[in-house]
Amino acid sequence: MTSPDIVRRFTDRLVVVTGAASGIGRATAARLGSEGARLVLLDRDVPGAEATASAVRDAGGQATAHMLDLSSETSITEAATEIKAAHPRIQGLVGCAGLVHVDGSQENPFLERGLAGWDLLFAVNVRGMAQLVHELVPALTSGRGTVVTVSSEAAYRSRAGRWIYDATKAALVSVTRSMAAALAPEGVRVVGVAPGGTITEMHLQDHDDPEAARARMRTATGSNLLGRLAEPEEIAAAIAFLASDEASFMTGTTIAVDGGGAGSR
Repeated sequence: MTSPDIVRRFTDRLVVVTGAASGIGRATAARLGSEGARLVLLDRDVPGAEATASAVRDAGGQATAHMLDLSSETSITEAATEIKAAHPRIQGLVGCAGLVHVDGSQENPFLERGLAGWDLLFAVNVRGMAQLVHELVPALTSGRGTVVTVSSEAAYRSRAGRWIYDATKAALVSVTRSMAAALAPEGVRVVGVAPGGTITEMHLQDHDDPEAARARMRTATGSNLLGRLAEPEEIAAAIAFLASDEASFMTGTTIAVDGGGAGSR
């Protein structure tokens, strides 16, 4: 869905993308790479991240892949140290990595399972991103960079079955505001996107035939004003805008990219 006439807003800019092995992260890497960004791609699925990096390079871009497990403070520190040593100036950091499954299921009912999965989901979806930003502040400040967080429409919903995931995404909206306030004096913007339902591997993995499920999702009626689910490339386009100079007067806010989902509830 990327236009062949797309402008190159990120030429010679170094952008770090987490969760780059699949879904929105992979689409974001492809989009930023097509616009000239030099990419550092992070994921705990290193072969998947390397496949994304290879695709970016095949398309004429620059990308390297590295290990990052956001549930591990040690892994975050190691990745940040490696990145800062190689890239003392960072112009962008996009946090696409996220987790919804607990013990193989997206459903984690409050009454039946209580706090099961609380620590893991908050570690990956909130604490890990905050720690990574904190450790990369010197490079982000030097590069007058922009941080883009990826929350979810789930931050604004009431669901007993996915209440912990929803809470992590609401917390990320708050953390985005707080980091923006802390980093504005350093010349760093922090903004977020809250995607609506999007067809990604995170959801497809629950099906025996993921490609058949993808086809069904593309014809499904979404619970939003546009009546469909999003493709990862549509979310990536919004991320690219927010990370670019075109959004230079935006910080501390999270924008909905949800097909009007918020307006239909």
